[in-house]
Amino acid sequence: MLLTPKNIKSTTIMSVVMALTLFFMRGFYSEVEITPINLMPYLLSAFCGVVLAFLYLTLFPSQRKNSFLTFFIPGIALIIVLLLTGLANLWLIDELTIMLAFIFGGQEISKPIEKS
Repeated sequence: MLLTPKNIKSTTIMSVVMALTLFFMRGFYSEVEITPINLMPYLLSAFCGVVLAFLYLTLFPSQRKNSFLTFFIPGIALIIVLLLTGLANLWLIDELTIMLAFIFGGQEISKPIEKS
């Protein structure tokens, strides 16, 4: 089973912390103003990246290996699609956050369940 409470909790915490980190880093370098409304694209993109990772693992169950390249190459393909289609220019989408959430969220979701 892909989604367990432990996977959901750890993936959610990781994605939110990653989105906040990228937001504050870009705010520090004056790329965005640090306001709550400007945080929305980062959180939405992190959520979309994790959902896409879950769908990827559901459609291709043989990719459940815990390998970085298993998610890195599709993550790069995802960012290229976002850039070529123009979706990266939309205000609600941050392409770096989607790619990182897809890669790291997919690795977290695909971890084997530990039996105790």
